[in-house]
Amino acid sequence: MAVKKREVRSIVILSPKGRFFGDSETDELEQAIMGESAAGNKMLVLNLSECEALNSVAIGVLMRGYASYKSRGGEIKLCLLGKRLKDLFTMTKLIMVFDHHDTEEEAIAAFVPASS
Repeated sequence: MAVKKREVRSIVILSPKGRFFGDSETDELEQAIMGESAAGNKMLVLNLSECEALNSVAIGVLMRGYASYKSRGGEIKLCLLGKRLKDLFTMTKLIMVFDHHDTEEEAIAAFVPASS
């Protein structure tokens, strides 16, 4: 299994593990993201601490997920991007698209609006 799932309150956390190069592991990631979206989830955290690499197919999966969530008023947040992934997201300018955080706790907390 390339993607682990857990929940904190109504926030779903998916933790992909390994390399995602457009094979069955990428299909599993897509099914996990789109399955949560289809189930009506609006708050998703992708913990990328154990994700070693993504190719353009896997990035396409993330973008489709992002579009699906955004179209329904939901949001995907990324956390624990390693240097390699952070460089990839920076180079592709996707670092400006996705809300990203240094820790999972920060990503979860970012779903709670700041009190006035």
